Amino acid sequence: MSTLWMPRRSFIGASLCLLSACGSDSTAPGGGGPAISVAVVPSTASLLTSGVQDFTATVTNDQSNSGVRWGITGCSGGAAACGSLSNVTSTTTTYTAPATVPPGALGVTATSVSDNSKSVTARVAITAITAAGQIAFTSNRDGQNEIYVMNADGSGATRLTNNPAADGGPIWSPDGTKIAFISDRDGNVEIYVMNADGSGLTNRTNNPGTDTEAAWSPDGSKIAFSSDRDGNVEIYVMNADGSGLTRLASNVADRVPAWSPDGGKIAFMSFRDGNWEIYLMHADGTGLVNLTNNPAQDEWPAWSPDGSKIAFITTRDGNPQIYVVNTDGSGSTRITSSPWQYFTPVWSPDGTKIAFSGYDGSSQIYVVNADGSSVTRLTSIGSAWSPVWSPDGSKIAFRSDRDGNWEIYLMNADGSGLRNLTNNPADDGSPAWRPRSP
Repeated sequence: MSTLWMPRRSFIGASLCLLSACGSDSTAPGGGGPAISVAVVPSTASLLTSGVQDFTATVTNDQSNSGVRWGITGCSGGAAACGSLSNVTSTTTTYTAPATVPPGALGVTATSVSDNSKSVTARVAITAITAAGQIAFTSNRDGQNEIYVMNADGSGATRLTNNPAADGGPIWSPDGTKIAFISDRDGNVEIYVMNADGSGLTNRTNNPGTDTEAAWSPDGSKIAFSSDRDGNVEIYVMNADGSGLTRLASNVADRVPAWSPDGGKIAFMSFRDGNWEIYLMHADGTGLVNLTNNPAQDEWPAWSPDGSKIAFITTRDGNPQIYVVNTDGSGSTRITSSPWQYFTPVWSPDGTKIAFSGYDGSSQIYVVNADGSSVTRLTSIGSAWSPVWSPDGSKIAFRSDRDGNWEIYLMNADGSGLRNLTNNPADDGSPAWRPRSP
């Protein structure tokens, strides 16, 4: 199998800020001791429209432990214009940005309940997504593998992670506000999540095992992944914040979880029968079914956008070929028919086509209609791997060593308009298109 490099939007908008403010009195009102002070973490946040950010307040010298009350400041027009807050009387509040960029300056303010003259405001910057798109990718151009993001025309490349460890395999959350990736910065491979601008980095798995192959649920509330923390490689699921860890599939080797479009099921590949098969289970781990049930090697499940079919790779005809099967196991159909080897099927957003890598002496990018008709070779440029569709289905990004090192290229869905997006002497890979906002 090919090496997995674990898959738009440019920003416009206004930075919306309020300077932090904090009481500076040395004594409390009436001279009763040290003055109450308030601090908020983070002190600044950068969000996309409809993005979410937690803020935590700390109050010192408050003998009554009355805490804080939260509010949105610098903006008028209610939740539709300014966003909303939950848990406004607790020490941690969740701010949800509005669907459009708010007018004027905006901040999230924590005010001491015991002394309402003491408050602090976190600065908030909100940007809107435009249709031009963004692509996240992995690059070692700064000495080690880091996560970068660039506009879909190759401009504006920005490093999001900065650590001497290896970071790779960026995967966008369904709403495009966060990126999950894998890193060995803590001495073993873990799953991390950060905001789209690189802020808010958090280790979500935090375990001495190897955690990888992360997959967001369609609603963004959960992450499925594979881990060897219990000795075997098995499928786990957790809430997007890392809580609620549950082992779903328990066997000698279960890998590559893939959520159904409605979030109700997870497909994965398993070696539990002595060869790789595609299995299906409910999102809670129940209802396990062997979908392929063949003595050959069946691998790399990929759901059709409507959830009715799963594409996969199989060796049942000799060389690896692409098949499609209904989700009840019926109607298994061979999509590729030449003696060449094929890898990594990826459905187009409208479900009418499948892009994949094919090897006939060198690896190239192909596309085929979902019924197996009209197999078309799109590239002829050295080696080309890992095709990913743009959210509107008009373009395909992929990686290639055409120029002597691995670069990320872009082409139209018919293979025309080929362009080197990264154009750097380092190795660039794992292209991942930013999803459209909901």
